[in-house]
Amino acid sequence: MKPQGYPALFLCLTLAACPLVDGLVVPPIIWSGKSATTRLFLAKKKRNTKKAGNSASGGFAATVKKNKSTNVGGDYAMFPALEPDVKGTLVASPDDPNNDPPRELPNEIYQRLDQIYGFSQFNYENSPVAEEEEEETTMSFQDLISGNLEEEDEDEDDNDTHQILSQLPPFEQFHVLHVDPLVISVQDFFTSEECDAYVDMPNLPDKEMFQTGSMTVGKDAKSKAQRTSTTWFNHYKNVPALMAKASRLLGLEGIDQWEEPQTVRYRRSEKFTWHLDALGPQELTSSKGGQRIATVLVYHTDLEENEGGATIFRDLRDKNGDRLKVQPKKGSALIFFPSAGGIPNQPLDIRTLHCGESVAESSQHDKWISQLWLRATRNAYQPTAPDGNTHAAATEAIADYCKAAA
Repeated sequence: MKPQGYPALFLCLTLAACPLVDGLVVPPIIWSGKSATTRLFLAKKKRNTKKAGNSASGGFAATVKKNKSTNVGGDYAMFPALEPDVKGTLVASPDDPNNDPPRELPNEIYQRLDQIYGFSQFNYENSPVAEEEEEETTMSFQDLISGNLEEEDEDEDDNDTHQILSQLPPFEQFHVLHVDPLVISVQDFFTSEECDAYVDMPNLPDKEMFQTGSMTVGKDAKSKAQRTSTTWFNHYKNVPALMAKASRLLGLEGIDQWEEPQTVRYRRSEKFTWHLDALGPQELTSSKGGQRIATVLVYHTDLEENEGGATIFRDLRDKNGDRLKVQPKKGSALIFFPSAGGIPNQPLDIRTLHCGESVAESSQHDKWISQLWLRATRNAYQPTAPDGNTHAAATEAIADYCKAAA
């Protein structure tokens, strides 16, 4: 029976306006029994629209000229409004997270995560992709168009790490906040005790945290005006719950693609204005792991709407037509994908432009989050902070955490 929920046509929309692809023909998803596979083909055709220049990293980075009448927060000098054809790819979610209870992800969202973003094992065991029959194989769109048709050899260490992570149960409490680009929240990601421990961590001298800033598109010379929060870089081994749960959720074989885990505190009046998590051309080097392909934010404190501190997406809308605004909820996680899914070399996706809203002066709480960015290339990212930080050093801590949590 064909699953009900989000139309399969949404799988096509992310790529429809991309100037890097000459033409795209995507037949509808075919359901057969328990499996659901998508066959993607490229077809050449002439287009009359101009291609975006490479200076903006391609993908959905093309923008129109500055329009003072549509200024939002004074940031249009750096981030102009979306072009009409790019804006036309946006697909809001039919869900209302304020009134609808969280639930398991619909099949169509798992298919989108696989075929568009390349996460074929996202939240595996309950994932329709993970339940494919052995004789059937799936291939991400990125692999198809890049010619990467060979199966990768399985690494013994990967199998061991995967077995460790698979001790954790799949997550069940989801909200789909936006369909294209995809934005998801998980309501049961951290326990209250885990949140409290991460808030206390910067006060523990034995954790050897390193305080510094973070690279995002839009910081650069204006970093002081853009970000007023405090960031600590953590050793992977000191945050096993974060590393294990994030890797388990995205269906990773290991943790080697993650950047240094960060803890961030926003006090009253502190904020992070409009920015992109994806890396610009100057930071994007293959020797450092390639583009950022996923963002995971974990909220460690509750903030009511009148307390501010929300994560706001400038160009995305909810089902009511209001700007997509995610209020911090203790223990919940926010997941989105800052680079253009399915595009070679993963250029940035300007549609994911977002900000950290200023915490209100009247707020009774600081805003505390953990954040992680996943790079595109396996075994390539080399952490630089704190001193001596390595992925391998976290193996024992993650194994102990998963065993205790199972």
